[in-house]
Amino acid sequence: MGLFNHNYSEAGPGVSKNEREKKRFFLFLDLLGRKFSKLIFLNIIYCITLIPLFLGLRLSVMFNPLIISDGVLNAANLGKAPLFILTGDIIGIICIFVSLFLTAPATCGFTYVLRNMQRQEHTWVFSDFREHFAKNFKQAFIIGVIDVVAALVLYFAYTFYAYSMPLLWPDSSLISSMGSCFIIIASLLFVIMHYYIFVMMVTFDLNIRSIMKNAVIFTLSKMPLNLFLTAIVAAVIFLSVYYTYVGIIAVMVITLSFCGFVIVFGVYPTIEKYMIDVQKNESDDSDKADVKDFEDTIL
Repeated sequence: MGLFNHNYSEAGPGVSKNEREKKRFFLFLDLLGRKFSKLIFLNIIYCITLIPLFLGLRLSVMFNPLIISDGVLNAANLGKAPLFILTGDIIGIICIFVSLFLTAPATCGFTYVLRNMQRQEHTWVFSDFREHFAKNFKQAFIIGVIDVVAALVLYFAYTFYAYSMPLLWPDSSLISSMGSCFIIIASLLFVIMHYYIFVMMVTFDLNIRSIMKNAVIFTLSKMPLNLFLTAIVAAVIFLSVYYTYVGIIAVMVITLSFCGFVIVFGVYPTIEKYMIDVQKNESDDSDKADVKDFEDTIL
């Protein structure tokens, strides 16, 4: 068992980058095995907090059988359709509104537990989740509002370029395709930013502006890593959709925690290198580093 008891985070002198990466891989497997029961518990707690969001999305036109099955409506009218179907309009809006108060703060608690696991620190899953849900509620709520606004803008922008523009201007296929691709790329980058947003939120005392700016910098400067992590998460999501019934059970039991752990395990060393290590002397006496802005440090 010496393989799993070794401290793989200590590269030591003369150790190549490939060797360090191999050690990180084995450390990941080690932590995944040792923390598996806690990951399941964390997944269940997180899933409960996401019920309003899942229900609200289920009632939206994107998941409505009338939209999916009707090819004409899909191609021609999706951009003109309301975000919520009429029969589920009120319930859907209420669910999305409630999710503003739950999803982002819950993600803070979720991320804090995962971060402690990656740092090989002891964590009480439920109490730590609850504590950092409350502790980061205000900032997380603001992030949640930003996410909803951004999602709506990207949604309507995509439907305009992909569906409405070809109907209004039949000769604008090139602009329509370019616009659609741009929105898809922007959406992907916005999602990747969240790999860093919540880790920074539970680790540092930063304002929203600094969190967003640093997230943009990390997203663009660490693109190979970010795409690698995204590919892993996308593969897990694909398997969950392909094997529908098993996938649904897996989502409720382990999928969310596994994907979250992959992301936190992947991005935390970058944050540690460019933010924590630089401010090590200032953060020795507190659980949260009192840091105002890191743009200069990162660049």
